[in-house]
Amino acid sequence: MPRSLEILLATAATALGIAFFASVPYWPHEAISNPLPGFVSSAAQALAPSYRAPLRGPSVLANLRPAPDLNLVLPDDVAVVVARRGINGETGLIPTTASITTFRLRATGDLVSVAAPTGVDAVRRVNNDADPALRVRGAFAVATTDRGSTVIRWTENGVTYEISSRTLDTARLTEVANQLR
Repeated sequence: MPRSLEILLATAATALGIAFFASVPYWPHEAISNPLPGFVSSAAQALAPSYRAPLRGPSVLANLRPAPDLNLVLPDDVAVVVARRGINGETGLIPTTASITTFRLRATGDLVSVAAPTGVDAVRRVNNDADPALRVRGAFAVATTDRGSTVIRWTENGVTYEISSRTLDTARLTEVANQLR
C-alpha cells in the first residue's frame, strides 16, 4: 500500500473518532434533574438539592459478624507448611476460598492436614450427652478413624473444620488442633 494512502486512511480514521466523541453530548437523552452530585463542592451542594437518603442510625454492616477464617494455621514454632491445595484440587496460590493445608510437626515430623471441607454437616452435640469428652478450640468435636487416618471434626462460627493424621492418635491430634489459629 502506498505511503500516501496509509496517511490518508489514518487521518480519516482519526477524524471519524474525534467526530464520534464530539457528537456524544448532542445525542438525545433523558434530562438529569441534578447534574452535580452533592459531594462535588459545598457551593454546588447548597445550590443543587440532594436526592440521597440521609443515613439514620448505625450502619447495617456494623452489626454483622466478621467473616470466618476458612484456613486455620499452626504457629511457625509448632509446624511447617508442606503443601497447600484447594478443596477442588487446585495447587499454587490459593485465593480466598478454603484450602487443604498439610503441616509437618517440628517436634515429631508427623504430617497433619487441616481443612474446612464443603458439603459436610455441622458437628452438633447430642442432647443427652452430659459431658462431651472431646473439645477442640472450645467447640464440641467428633473423632473418627477412616482408612487408617484419625479425623477430628468440629464446628465453630458456622464453619466445620477437620484435622487428620495417619500417625497421631486422637489425644495427640486434639492437642495439635487446639494450637490452630
